Amino acid sequence: MKKPKGELHTLKTKFDAGLIESLWSENGELMYIIKDGLDLNEYALLAKQILESEGDIAHDFTGKVTNESKNEFARFEYRSGWFLDGLAEGEIE
Repeated sequence: MKKPKGELHTLKTKFDAGLIESLWSENGELMYIIKDGLDLNEYALLAKQILESEGDIAHDFTGKVTNESKNEFARFEYRSGWFLDGLAEGEIE
């Protein structure tokens, strides 16, 4: 779901303030590393909202947010919303 430009900017500013690095794994999983002490579930929700608002990635995937110490993590489900996704599975005719 698209967010208004101002709201999206606010979310991105907050997210970027805590972000250390983003990585793609070999199996296509996106992982964000954030500063220790931040709420992983909050950042997982922020990541999902930002990605889905931008809509740049055409496939669905599970992402992960972990802390700098890499001893905790939270997952999020990204849904692209691209209308062509269902064509391959026969969902759209």
